[in-house]
Amino acid sequence: MTRGSAALTLSRPQTLLVAALALALLALSSWGLYTFLTSRSEIAVWDMHTGWLGLRAMLRDGIDPYSDQIALASEDQIPFSYPLYIVVLLGPLALLPLPAAQAIWLSLLILSLFVFIIFAPSAVGWHPRPWLLALTAFFVLGLYHNVWALILGQVSIVAATCIALAWWGVRTERWALAGACLALATLKPQMCLLVVPGMLAWAIYRNRWRLVAAFFLWLGVLLLLPCLWQPTWPLSWLAAVGRHVDSIEFHPPLVALTGLTWLAYAIAGLLLAWAVWYWWRTPQRDKAPLHWAFSMLVLVNVLIIPHNSYVNQLVLLLPLFYLFARLPGDWYAAAVEIGLLAGLWLMAAILSPAASSPAYTEWQHRLIGPILPVGLALALIYFRPRQARGGA
Repeated sequence: MTRGSAALTLSRPQTLLVAALALALLALSSWGLYTFLTSRSEIAVWDMHTGWLGLRAMLRDGIDPYSDQIALASEDQIPFSYPLYIVVLLGPLALLPLPAAQAIWLSLLILSLFVFIIFAPSAVGWHPRPWLLALTAFFVLGLYHNVWALILGQVSIVAATCIALAWWGVRTERWALAGACLALATLKPQMCLLVVPGMLAWAIYRNRWRLVAAFFLWLGVLLLLPCLWQPTWPLSWLAAVGRHVDSIEFHPPLVALTGLTWLAYAIAGLLLAWAVWYWWRTPQRDKAPLHWAFSMLVLVNVLIIPHNSYVNQLVLLLPLFYLFARLPGDWYAAAVEIGLLAGLWLMAAILSPAASSPAYTEWQHRLIGPILPVGLALALIYFRPRQARGGA
Protein backbone atom coordinates (compact mmCIF):
# COMPACT_ATOMS: atom_id res chain seq x y z
CA MET A 1 0.00 0.00 0.00
CA THR A 2 1.31 3.44 -0.87
CA ARG A 3 2.03 6.09 1.69
CA GLY A 4 -0.86 8.17 0.33
CA SER A 5 -3.14 5.16 0.61
CA ALA A 6 -2.14 4.48 4.19
CA ALA A 7 -2.55 8.10 5.20
CA LEU A 8 -6.11 8.25 3.94
CA THR A 9 -7.40 4.78 4.88
CA LEU A 10 -10.23 4.96 7.41
CA SER A 11 -12.15 2.29 9.26
CA ARG A 12 -15.92 2.04 8.73
CA PRO A 13 -16.77 3.95 11.95
CA GLN A 14 -14.22 6.63 11.05
CA THR A 15 -15.68 6.90 7.55
CA LEU A 16 -19.19 7.31 8.96
CA LEU A 17 -17.93 9.92 11.41
CA VAL A 18 -16.20 11.90 8.64
CA ALA A 19 -19.33 11.71 6.46
CA ALA A 20 -21.52 12.89 9.34
CA LEU A 21 -19.11 15.75 10.06
CA ALA A 22 -19.10 16.77 6.38
CA LEU A 23 -22.90 16.80 6.28
CA ALA A 24 -23.03 18.84 9.49
CA LEU A 25 -20.55 21.38 8.09
CA LEU A 26 -22.53 21.50 4.83
CA ALA A 27 -25.75 22.18 6.72
CA LEU A 28 -24.10 24.81 8.93
CA SER A 29 -22.45 26.65 6.05
CA SER A 30 -25.66 26.54 4.01
CA TRP A 31 -27.58 28.02 6.92
CA GLY A 32 -24.95 30.74 7.37
CA LEU A 33 -24.85 31.68 3.70
CA TYR A 34 -28.64 31.74 3.49
CA THR A 35 -29.10 33.72 6.69
CA PHE A 36 -26.44 36.36 6.11
CA LEU A 37 -26.12 36.52 2.32
CA THR A 38 -28.51 34.96 -0.18
CA SER A 39 -31.75 35.69 1.71
CA ARG A 40 -30.79 39.31 2.38
CA SER A 41 -29.89 40.50 -1.10
CA GLU A 42 -30.17 39.36 -4.67
CA ILE A 43 -26.86 37.86 -5.72
CA ALA A 44 -26.00 36.57 -9.19
CA VAL A 45 -24.54 33.07 -9.22
CA TRP A 46 -24.53 33.09 -13.02
CA ASP A 47 -23.36 29.60 -13.95
CA MET A 48 -25.68 27.98 -11.44
CA HIS A 49 -28.77 30.05 -12.26
CA THR A 50 -29.41 28.77 -15.79
CA GLY A 51 -29.15 25.16 -14.60
CA TRP A 52 -31.44 25.80 -11.66
CA LEU A 53 -33.95 27.58 -13.91
CA GLY A 54 -33.91 24.91 -16.62
CA LEU A 55 -34.19 21.96 -14.24
CA ARG A 56 -36.92 23.70 -12.25
CA ALA A 57 -38.92 24.21 -15.43
CA MET A 58 -38.41 20.56 -16.41
CA LEU A 59 -39.22 19.04 -13.03
CA ARG A 60 -42.21 21.27 -12.22
CA ASP A 61 -43.69 22.11 -15.62
CA GLY A 62 -42.31 19.56 -18.06
CA ILE A 63 -40.53 22.23 -20.16
CA ASP A 64 -37.45 21.28 -22.18
CA PRO A 65 -34.54 22.90 -20.26
CA TYR A 66 -32.65 23.39 -23.54
CA SER A 67 -35.44 25.46 -25.10
CA ASP A 68 -35.06 29.10 -26.10
CA GLN A 69 -37.66 29.91 -23.45
CA ILE A 70 -35.21 29.01 -20.70
CA ALA A 71 -32.32 30.88 -22.34
CA LEU A 72 -34.37 34.07 -22.59
CA ALA A 73 -35.42 33.77 -18.96
CA SER A 74 -31.87 33.31 -17.64
CA GLU A 75 -29.82 36.18 -16.24
CA ASP A 76 -27.27 36.24 -19.09
CA GLN A 77 -29.55 34.77 -21.79
CA ILE A 78 -27.03 32.00 -22.46
CA PRO A 79 -28.68 28.61 -23.15
CA PHE A 80 -28.56 25.81 -20.63
CA SER A 81 -25.76 23.62 -22.01
CA TYR A 82 -24.79 21.09 -19.33
CA PRO A 83 -25.55 17.39 -19.88
CA LEU A 84 -28.98 16.78 -18.43
CA TYR A 85 -27.63 14.31 -15.88
CA ILE A 86 -26.49 17.35 -13.92
CA VAL A 87 -29.92 16.73 -12.41
CA VAL A 88 -28.12 14.46 -9.91
CA LEU A 89 -26.49 17.59 -8.44
CA LEU A 90 -28.85 20.46 -9.16
CA GLY A 91 -32.14 18.57 -9.38
CA PRO A 92 -32.97 18.62 -5.65
CA LEU A 93 -31.97 22.30 -5.46
CA ALA A 94 -34.24 23.17 -8.39
CA LEU A 95 -37.22 22.40 -6.18
CA LEU A 96 -36.12 25.01 -3.63
CA PRO A 97 -36.47 28.79 -3.77
CA LEU A 98 -33.47 30.41 -5.46
CA PRO A 99 -31.90 31.96 -2.30
CA ALA A 100 -31.90 28.59 -0.51
CA ALA A 101 -30.62 26.80 -3.62
CA GLN A 102 -27.80 29.32 -4.00
CA ALA A 103 -26.73 28.91 -0.37
CA ILE A 104 -26.63 25.10 -0.58
CA TRP A 105 -24.86 25.15 -3.97
CA LEU A 106 -22.14 27.51 -2.76
CA SER A 107 -21.68 25.32 0.31
CA LEU A 108 -21.34 22.24 -1.91
CA LEU A 109 -18.67 23.99 -3.95
CA ILE A 110 -16.76 25.02 -0.82
CA LEU A 111 -16.97 21.44 0.46
CA SER A 112 -15.70 20.21 -2.93
CA LEU A 113 -12.71 22.54 -2.64
CA PHE A 114 -11.84 21.08 0.75
CA VAL A 115 -12.17 17.54 -0.61
CA PHE A 116 -9.83 18.57 -3.43
CA ILE A 117 -7.33 19.96 -0.91
CA ILE A 118 -7.40 16.67 1.04
CA PHE A 119 -7.08 14.23 -1.86
CA ALA A 120 -5.29 16.03 -4.71
CA PRO A 121 -1.81 16.13 -3.13
CA SER A 122 -1.95 12.45 -2.20
CA ALA A 123 -3.30 11.54 -5.66
CA VAL A 124 -0.08 12.73 -7.32
CA GLY A 125 2.28 11.52 -4.60
CA TRP A 126 2.92 14.83 -2.84
CA HIS A 127 2.91 14.73 0.96
CA PRO A 128 3.49 18.26 2.28
CA ARG A 129 4.28 18.98 5.90
CA PRO A 130 1.40 20.37 8.01
CA TRP A 131 2.51 24.02 7.66
CA LEU A 132 2.77 23.66 3.88
CA LEU A 133 -0.57 21.86 3.67
CA ALA A 134 -2.14 24.77 5.55
CA LEU A 135 -0.54 27.22 3.12
CA THR A 136 -1.74 25.06 0.23
CA ALA A 137 -5.30 25.18 1.54
CA PHE A 138 -5.09 28.98 1.66
CA PHE A 139 -3.58 28.96 -1.84
CA VAL A 140 -6.36 26.77 -3.31
CA LEU A 141 -9.13 28.77 -1.67
CA GLY A 142 -7.61 32.16 -2.53
CA LEU A 143 -6.29 31.56 -6.06
CA TYR A 144 -7.80 34.07 -8.48
CA HIS A 145 -9.18 31.36 -10.77
CA ASN A 146 -10.87 29.48 -7.93
CA VAL A 147 -12.38 32.55 -6.29
CA TRP A 148 -14.07 33.47 -9.55
CA ALA A 149 -15.19 29.86 -10.09
CA LEU A 150 -16.84 29.99 -6.67
CA ILE A 151 -18.45 33.39 -7.28
CA LEU A 152 -19.86 32.14 -10.58
CA GLY A 153 -21.09 28.90 -9.02
CA GLN A 154 -19.02 26.85 -11.47
CA VAL A 155 -19.60 23.10 -11.60
CA SER A 156 -15.96 22.94 -12.74
CA ILE A 157 -15.05 22.77 -9.04
CA VAL A 158 -17.02 19.53 -8.68
CA ALA A 159 -15.57 18.15 -11.93
CA ALA A 160 -11.99 18.91 -10.87
CA THR A 161 -12.60 17.24 -7.51
CA CYS A 162 -13.98 14.16 -9.29
CA ILE A 163 -10.84 14.01 -11.47
CA ALA A 164 -8.68 14.31 -8.34
CA LEU A 165 -10.62 11.48 -6.67
CA ALA A 166 -10.34 9.33 -9.80
CA TRP A 167 -6.60 9.96 -9.89
CA TRP A 168 -6.35 9.09 -6.19
CA GLY A 169 -8.34 5.93 -6.89
CA VAL A 170 -5.79 4.93 -9.53
CA ARG A 171 -2.85 5.56 -7.17
CA THR A 172 -4.44 3.59 -4.34
CA GLU A 173 -5.94 0.91 -6.61
CA ARG A 174 -9.52 1.76 -5.75
CA TRP A 175 -10.64 0.97 -9.28
CA ALA A 176 -14.40 1.21 -8.78
CA LEU A 177 -14.06 4.62 -7.14
CA ALA A 178 -11.81 5.82 -9.96
CA GLY A 179 -14.27 4.72 -12.63
CA ALA A 180 -17.28 6.23 -10.89
CA CYS A 181 -15.52 9.57 -10.35
CA LEU A 182 -14.39 9.66 -13.99
CA ALA A 183 -18.01 9.25 -15.05
CA LEU A 184 -19.12 12.07 -12.72
CA ALA A 185 -16.37 14.33 -14.05
CA THR A 186 -18.16 14.38 -17.42
CA LEU A 187 -20.69 16.75 -15.86
CA LYS A 188 -18.30 19.41 -17.26
CA PRO A 189 -17.38 17.75 -20.59
CA GLN A 190 -14.78 20.25 -21.80
CA MET A 191 -12.69 19.61 -18.68
CA CYS A 192 -12.22 15.92 -19.45
CA LEU A 193 -12.46 15.42 -23.21
CA LEU A 194 -8.87 14.14 -23.22
CA VAL A 195 -8.58 13.08 -19.58
CA VAL A 196 -11.35 10.47 -19.58
CA PRO A 197 -10.31 8.69 -22.82
CA GLY A 198 -6.68 8.83 -21.72
CA MET A 199 -7.30 7.26 -18.32
CA LEU A 200 -9.62 4.64 -19.85
CA ALA A 201 -7.01 3.77 -22.50
CA TRP A 202 -4.41 3.29 -19.76
CA ALA A 203 -6.85 1.16 -17.74
CA ILE A 204 -7.56 -1.07 -20.74
CA TYR A 205 -3.83 -1.35 -21.53
CA ARG A 206 -3.12 -2.34 -17.91
CA ASN A 207 -6.17 -4.64 -17.65
CA ARG A 208 -7.81 -2.55 -14.95
CA TRP A 209 -11.23 -3.76 -15.99
CA ARG A 210 -12.95 -2.82 -12.73
CA LEU A 211 -12.18 0.83 -13.48
CA VAL A 212 -13.52 0.50 -17.04
CA ALA A 213 -16.63 -1.37 -15.93
CA ALA A 214 -17.37 1.11 -13.14
CA PHE A 215 -17.00 4.04 -15.55
CA PHE A 216 -19.42 2.67 -18.14
CA LEU A 217 -21.87 1.46 -15.50
CA TRP A 218 -22.08 4.88 -13.84
CA LEU A 219 -22.05 6.74 -17.15
CA GLY A 220 -24.92 4.54 -18.33
CA VAL A 221 -26.92 5.36 -15.20
CA LEU A 222 -26.20 9.07 -15.65
CA LEU A 223 -27.22 9.01 -19.32
CA LEU A 224 -30.45 7.08 -18.70
CA LEU A 225 -31.65 8.92 -15.59
CA PRO A 226 -32.72 12.15 -17.38
CA CYS A 227 -34.75 10.08 -19.86
CA LEU A 228 -37.40 9.86 -17.13
CA TRP A 229 -38.18 13.51 -17.94
CA GLN A 230 -36.70 14.15 -21.41
CA PRO A 231 -36.22 10.94 -23.45
CA THR A 232 -34.57 12.81 -26.35
CA TRP A 233 -32.39 15.03 -24.21
CA PRO A 234 -29.05 14.16 -25.93
CA LEU A 235 -30.25 15.69 -29.22
CA SER A 236 -31.49 18.82 -27.47
CA TRP A 237 -28.26 19.04 -25.54
CA LEU A 238 -26.08 18.85 -28.66
CA ALA A 239 -28.12 21.63 -30.27
CA ALA A 240 -27.78 23.73 -27.11
CA VAL A 241 -24.03 23.16 -27.02
CA GLY A 242 -23.81 24.49 -30.57
CA ARG A 243 -25.71 27.63 -29.61
CA HIS A 244 -23.58 28.05 -26.49
CA VAL A 245 -20.36 27.75 -28.49
CA ASP A 246 -21.57 30.49 -30.82
CA SER A 247 -22.34 32.79 -27.88
CA ILE A 248 -18.89 32.55 -26.23
CA GLU A 249 -15.80 34.09 -27.82
CA PHE A 250 -13.08 32.92 -25.42
CA HIS A 251 -10.31 30.90 -27.03
CA PRO A 252 -8.22 28.16 -25.36
CA PRO A 253 -4.77 29.32 -24.22
CA LEU A 254 -2.82 27.89 -27.16
CA VAL A 255 -5.15 29.49 -29.70
CA ALA A 256 -4.99 32.81 -27.84
CA LEU A 257 -1.18 32.70 -27.79
CA THR A 258 -0.56 31.56 -31.37
CA GLY A 259 -3.48 33.32 -33.02
CA LEU A 260 -3.85 30.34 -35.36
CA THR A 261 -6.22 27.49 -34.55
CA TRP A 262 -4.46 24.95 -36.80
CA LEU A 263 -1.07 25.76 -35.29
CA ALA A 264 -2.44 25.47 -31.76
CA TYR A 265 -3.94 22.07 -32.49
CA ALA A 266 -0.72 20.92 -34.16
CA ILE A 267 1.31 21.92 -31.09
CA ALA A 268 -1.18 20.23 -28.76
CA GLY A 269 -1.17 17.06 -30.88
CA LEU A 270 2.61 16.90 -30.93
CA LEU A 271 2.80 17.55 -27.18
CA LEU A 272 0.26 14.81 -26.47
CA ALA A 273 1.92 12.32 -28.81
CA TRP A 274 5.33 13.06 -27.30
CA ALA A 275 3.97 12.56 -23.77
CA VAL A 276 2.48 9.18 -24.67
CA TRP A 277 5.68 8.09 -26.43
CA TYR A 278 7.84 9.30 -23.56
CA TRP A 279 5.71 7.44 -21.00
CA TRP A 280 5.88 4.32 -23.16
CA ARG A 281 9.68 4.46 -23.31
CA THR A 282 10.25 5.24 -19.65
CA PRO A 283 10.76 2.26 -17.31
CA GLN A 284 7.97 1.98 -14.74
CA ARG A 285 10.19 1.51 -11.69
CA ASP A 286 7.67 3.57 -9.72
CA LYS A 287 4.47 5.44 -10.52
CA ALA A 288 6.16 8.72 -11.46
CA PRO A 289 5.99 8.21 -15.26
CA LEU A 290 2.27 7.39 -15.10
CA HIS A 291 1.40 10.43 -13.01
CA TRP A 292 3.61 12.61 -15.19
CA ALA A 293 1.67 11.35 -18.22
CA PHE A 294 -1.66 12.02 -16.48
CA SER A 295 -0.39 15.53 -15.68
CA MET A 296 0.43 16.12 -19.34
CA LEU A 297 -3.02 14.85 -20.30
CA VAL A 298 -4.74 17.31 -17.96
CA LEU A 299 -2.49 20.12 -19.17
CA VAL A 300 -3.05 19.55 -22.91
CA ASN A 301 -6.79 19.35 -22.27
CA VAL A 302 -6.73 22.84 -20.73
CA LEU A 303 -4.39 24.21 -23.42
CA ILE A 304 -6.52 23.28 -26.40
CA ILE A 305 -10.15 22.38 -25.59
CA PRO A 306 -12.45 25.31 -26.52
CA HIS A 307 -14.49 27.23 -23.94
CA ASN A 308 -12.32 26.07 -21.06
CA SER A 309 -11.74 29.44 -19.41
CA TYR A 310 -9.48 30.20 -16.47
CA VAL A 311 -12.33 29.56 -14.01
CA ASN A 312 -12.01 25.89 -15.00
CA GLN A 313 -8.33 25.66 -14.08
CA LEU A 314 -8.63 24.20 -10.58
CA VAL A 315 -7.80 20.86 -12.23
CA LEU A 316 -4.34 22.24 -13.15
CA LEU A 317 -3.38 22.13 -9.49
CA LEU A 318 -3.04 18.36 -9.86
CA PRO A 319 -0.02 18.64 -12.20
CA LEU A 320 1.22 21.54 -10.08
CA PHE A 321 1.19 19.36 -6.97
CA TYR A 322 2.90 16.60 -8.97
CA LEU A 323 5.70 19.06 -9.72
CA PHE A 324 5.90 20.07 -6.05
CA ALA A 325 6.70 16.45 -5.22
CA ARG A 326 9.69 16.67 -7.60
CA LEU A 327 11.12 19.86 -6.05
CA PRO A 328 14.12 19.56 -3.70
CA GLY A 329 12.47 21.33 -0.76
CA ASP A 330 9.14 22.51 0.67
CA TRP A 331 10.13 26.18 0.49
CA TYR A 332 10.24 26.01 -3.30
CA ALA A 333 6.60 24.92 -3.36
CA ALA A 334 5.68 27.61 -0.84
CA ALA A 335 7.38 30.28 -2.97
CA VAL A 336 5.50 29.15 -6.09
CA GLU A 337 2.15 29.21 -4.25
CA ILE A 338 2.75 32.67 -2.78
CA GLY A 339 4.00 33.97 -6.14
CA LEU A 340 0.97 32.69 -8.04
CA LEU A 341 -1.46 33.84 -5.38
CA ALA A 342 -0.07 37.37 -5.17
CA GLY A 343 0.92 37.74 -8.82
CA LEU A 344 -2.45 36.84 -10.30
CA TRP A 345 -4.35 39.13 -7.95
CA LEU A 346 -1.87 41.91 -8.69
CA MET A 347 -2.42 41.44 -12.42
CA ALA A 348 -6.18 41.53 -11.87
CA ALA A 349 -5.80 44.76 -9.88
CA ILE A 350 -3.75 46.30 -12.70
CA LEU A 351 -6.47 45.37 -15.18
CA SER A 352 -9.32 46.54 -12.94
CA PRO A 353 -9.39 50.19 -14.18
CA ALA A 354 -10.49 48.81 -17.56
CA ALA A 355 -13.37 46.84 -16.02
CA SER A 356 -15.94 49.13 -17.68
CA SER A 357 -14.56 48.35 -21.13
CA PRO A 358 -16.53 45.84 -23.26
CA ALA A 359 -13.25 44.02 -24.01
CA TYR A 360 -12.26 43.69 -20.33
CA THR A 361 -13.40 40.09 -19.90
CA GLU A 362 -11.71 39.02 -23.12
CA TRP A 363 -8.41 40.57 -22.04
CA GLN A 364 -8.78 38.92 -18.64
CA HIS A 365 -8.89 35.55 -20.36
CA ARG A 366 -6.11 36.42 -22.81
CA LEU A 367 -3.69 37.59 -20.11
CA ILE A 368 -4.57 35.50 -17.05
CA GLY A 369 -5.79 32.30 -18.73
CA PRO A 370 -2.45 31.17 -20.27
CA ILE A 371 -0.20 31.87 -17.24
CA LEU A 372 -0.76 28.66 -15.28
CA PRO A 373 -1.01 26.17 -18.18
CA VAL A 374 1.96 27.55 -20.12
CA GLY A 375 4.12 27.66 -16.98
CA LEU A 376 3.12 24.11 -16.14
CA ALA A 377 3.90 22.94 -19.68
CA LEU A 378 7.46 24.23 -19.44
CA ALA A 379 7.91 22.78 -15.94
CA LEU A 380 6.53 19.35 -16.86
CA ILE A 381 8.84 19.15 -19.86
CA TYR A 382 11.80 20.03 -17.65
CA PHE A 383 10.84 17.68 -14.79
CA ARG A 384 9.94 14.70 -16.98
CA PRO A 385 10.90 11.30 -15.51
CA ARG A 386 14.32 9.96 -16.39
CA GLN A 387 14.22 7.88 -19.53
CA ALA A 388 16.22 4.77 -20.37
CA ARG A 389 15.91 2.03 -22.90
CA GLY A 390 13.29 -0.51 -22.08
CA GLY A 391 9.53 -0.92 -22.24
CA ALA A 392 6.93 0.62 -19.97
